Amino acid sequence: MMRFLRSSVLLSACILVQCYGAVATAEVRRETTARRPYIVEIGEPYRISRATLDREAARLEELRTYLDQYGYPDYAEVQEIRPEWPWDSYEIRLYYLRRNVEVDFGRAFTLAEAYPNLGLLKFQGGIPASKRLEIELALNPPSESMPPPSEPAKGPETSPPSQTQKPSLEELVARVEAAADRAAAAAEDAVRQSEAAERAANRTIEVLDRLTQEEQARPRQRRR
Repeated sequence: MMRFLRSSVLLSACILVQCYGAVATAEVRRETTARRPYIVEIGEPYRISRATLDREAARLEELRTYLDQYGYPDYAEVQEIRPEWPWDSYEIRLYYLRRNVEVDFGRAFTLAEAYPNLGLLKFQGGIPASKRLEIELALNPPSESMPPPSEPAKGPETSPPSQTQKPSLEELVARVEAAADRAAAAAEDAVRQSEAAERAANRTIEVLDRLTQEEQARPRQRRR
């Protein structure tokens, strides 16, 4: 009888654990947006610091290039997504409020030895009004005495067009090949510079040898 009761208790506990796990999994946000229906967002995005952004830019080539060209954003965050080959399971999203621009970057896994983890621009478009309001509140939280804004702030009328189409595999391959070509060109340039330095060093050695031989021959001529 006691053995039966223990088995019943253990079975009930297992069922409760499984139910709790199912509820916890169901509570995780999984959502697609109208302008990027091919991306499944998992959980809420979280803000990242400039130091974290710099670390990501060191691994994502096009992110580094974009920061060098346009400067640091007003707001940056990480959004986890459902992984779909060749993309990694998260995106780095930048928001420029004055330009009303959102740019999203992701890491693509490739077989190229020069670029095992290639960072590429995945999306560029205007900032949705709800997201803009969320960012403005995060950057400038209202004081207790101030009432909340009645309507979202409107961005500039001239915003870049949104890209709603999924990047094609051909486009990804072309960008990988272009990056590989740049790496090969840089390697060839380094080889040429090394060869030029070697030739210059050899010429210097030849001149020094000739001067040494001439200096050694002078005492003999004086003795004669």
